[in-house]
Amino acid sequence: MGQPAPTVRLSAMFAFSSMILGAQGMLLSGHMGALGFSGEQISYVSATWALAALCSPLVAGWLADRFWPSQKFAGWCYLLCVPLLVWGWRQHEFAALWTAMALFCLIYLPTRSLANVIALHHLGDFRRFGQVRVWGTIGWIAVSWGLSLYLELRGGGEGHLGDGLLLAAVLCAVAGIYAFTLPHTPPGSGGSAGKSLKSAFSLLRQRGFAVLVITAFASALTGPFAFGFGFLFLVDPQRLGLSPGTANMVLSLAQVAEVFTMLLLTGALRRLGLRWTIFAGLLAQALRLVCFAVADSLWVMVIAQCLQGVAFSFFAIGSTVAVDRLSPPQMRASAQGLLVVINSGMGALVGHFAAGRCYDYLALPGGGHDWGFFFLWPGVFTLGTALFFGWAFRGGEEESKG
Repeated sequence: MGQPAPTVRLSAMFAFSSMILGAQGMLLSGHMGALGFSGEQISYVSATWALAALCSPLVAGWLADRFWPSQKFAGWCYLLCVPLLVWGWRQHEFAALWTAMALFCLIYLPTRSLANVIALHHLGDFRRFGQVRVWGTIGWIAVSWGLSLYLELRGGGEGHLGDGLLLAAVLCAVAGIYAFTLPHTPPGSGGSAGKSLKSAFSLLRQRGFAVLVITAFASALTGPFAFGFGFLFLVDPQRLGLSPGTANMVLSLAQVAEVFTMLLLTGALRRLGLRWTIFAGLLAQALRLVCFAVADSLWVMVIAQCLQGVAFSFFAIGSTVAVDRLSPPQMRASAQGLLVVINSGMGALVGHFAAGRCYDYLALPGGGHDWGFFFLWPGVFTLGTALFFGWAFRGGEEESKG
C-alpha cells in the first residue's frame, strides 16, 4: 500500500467492464423490438439484471471477503460469460433470450462490485476513485460510438442490433484474461455465509447507511424508464424519429458528460461532502426524466444526456464511496454487494416491471405512445427522493471533506 497506486491498470479494468456492459445493453431493447417483443417481454429481459442482483452480489461479496482474491474471482466470472453471450446472440425467441441473459447477468454482475473493491483497496485515497472510474465511462463511449458507426455502415442496422451481444462476448474473453494480471486483492478473515450476510444487513442500523439504501431503492425504481425504453423513444417516428445508429449515438452522450463530471467528483466530495454530492446527482436524474417528457428536439435530448452524466457520477459513484466510508474494512465487499442488491436488484426489478406495464398501457390507438406521461411521473418521484435524502442523510461527512 505504500507504493504508488497502479492507476493505469485499475483504469483499464473499469474500461473493459463498462465496454462489456455498453456493448450488450445499449442496443438490446431495439433488438428485441425488431424481433417483435411486447413492452412486457422487453421489460422481463431487461429485468434479468435486477433478478440476478437479488442474490449474486451478496454471495460474491461473501466469497471475496472470505475465500477468493477479488481479481481472480472477477476473471473467472468474465470467462464464464463468453459462451452465454454467444448463445444469446443466436436466439430469436423470448424464452431462450431471457434464459441466456439471466445466466449472463447472474455471473457478470459480481464483477461490478468486485472492481470497486479492487480499486478502493489499492488506491489509498478514496477521493481518487473518480480518476480511475472515469475510464469505464470512456470505454462505454468507445464501444457505443463503434457500434453506431457499424450500424450506419450496415445501412441503418435494423437487422444487426443484436450484434452487440457478440461484441460483448469478445470483450468478456479479453477482460477475463486481463483480470488475472491485476494487483492481488486478498480476501478477509474467514466466516460463514450466513454470518457475513447478517453482518452486511446489520449496517442498516446506522442512520446514514439506512438512508442511503432507501434512497438507492427509490432511485432505482425510475431508472428503467429511460434505460430500458429510451432507445425506443428516440426512434419512434411520432417523436424524434432518429435512425438506430443516431439514437445510439445520442444515448452515448451521457457517457461523454460523465467523463467531465467524473473528473469533478473528487472536488465535489472535498467541497460538498457526500451528502450534497449525492443530492446533486439525484436532482440531475429527476431533471433528466423531465427533459425526456418534454423533448421535442434533439437539443433537449442533448441536455438530458448531459444531466445523466451528472446523475451517474455524483449519485451512483458517490453512493459507492459512501458505502466504503460507512463499512468496516472486513465487510466492504459484502456491503457493496448489499447496495447492488437493493439498487440494481429490488428497486430495478420493480422499476422494470412498472416501466414495461406503463409502455403497453400508454400505447396510443393510432400508433406510438404517450411518452410525456411515461417519463414525467418518474421524474417527479425522483425529485421527491432527492429532497428526502437531503433532509435525512447523515454520515461520512468528516471523512469526505478535507
